[in-house]
Amino acid sequence: MARLKHKMTVDKKTIQEKLFKLQESIKVLNELKDESQKTFLSDPKTNGATMFNLIISIELIVDIGNHILTEAFQRPAKTYRDVIIELGKAGVFPREFSERNEFMADFRNKLIHDYDRVNLEKVYEILQKAPDVFREFAKYFVDFLEKHND
Repeated sequence: MARLKHKMTVDKKTIQEKLFKLQESIKVLNELKDESQKTFLSDPKTNGATMFNLIISIELIVDIGNHILTEAFQRPAKTYRDVIIELGKAGVFPREFSERNEFMADFRNKLIHDYDRVNLEKVYEILQKAPDVFREFAKYFVDFLEKHND
C-alpha cells in the first residue's frame, strides 16, 4: 500500500454519509436486478430507476475516492476513470479490482451524455453485477478508513 504523505484530513463523517447513500442506492439496484429482462427492457420506470441509481452509485464512489486521494495522498484525479485507477495504485483497492471496474467511469458518462443511445441490454447486464460490485467498493472504503483511523 502506498504510504500516506501527511496526517490524514479525510472527513470521515462526510464519507460515512456518502456510504449510507450508496447503501440505499445498492438496495434499490438489488431490487431492480430481480426484474426479468423483458420487464426491464419494456418498462421505462424500471430502466430509468436503474440508470439513475447506477449514476448515483458511481458518483458516490468517485466522490469518496477523490476525497481520499486528495486528502490522504495529495493526488487529486483528473477524470472519473483516474479516480478508480489511482485508488488501485494507492492500495485503497486491489489493482485488479480497479482495473476490472475502471470502465464504470465511462459507463456513467454514457448514461449521462449519450442517454438517447444507451443499450438497455448492456445496462441490464451491468445491473446483474452492480450491487455486489458497489458493496465491494464500499467495503474497501470502510477498510481504508478503519486502517487509517486518527
